[in-house]
Amino acid sequence: MKKLFGLVKTLFADKRIRFLMVGGINTGVGYGFYALFIALGLNAYLATTFSTILGVINSYFWNKYFTFRQPKKSLAEVLRFVTVYAVSYGANLALVYVFVDRMGMNSYVSGAVCLFVTTILSYVGHNFFSFKKTT
Repeated sequence: MKKLFGLVKTLFADKRIRFLMVGGINTGVGYGFYALFIALGLNAYLATTFSTILGVINSYFWNKYFTFRQPKKSLAEVLRFVTVYAVSYGANLALVYVFVDRMGMNSYVSGAVCLFVTTILSYVGHNFFSFKKTT
């Protein structure tokens, strides 16, 4: 049991692991809201919009306090966070266009590749821009 707690402590010490954990939680939250909104009768576009907004809010708080451990409150930080999400989303759309529409890649494969790329882009953006530690 002591070894298990030591392993968990070691994993939680690495913010990259915490970032991936938060990503998993956020994926569940985002899809959960999407499914709920569909079940409530919203069309897919509204369900996507509202679930994305709630997912970004969820992600902000988890990343701020758990992943990057930044307790200081700042409107500029929120704007930087949203900017990273917007850039990541734009990159995702551009990559889908290139992979699917231009290269004829399978949509499922494209989605997996885009997820990998945007996860790295998001991590770098949040680590060095959104939650950059200032001295």
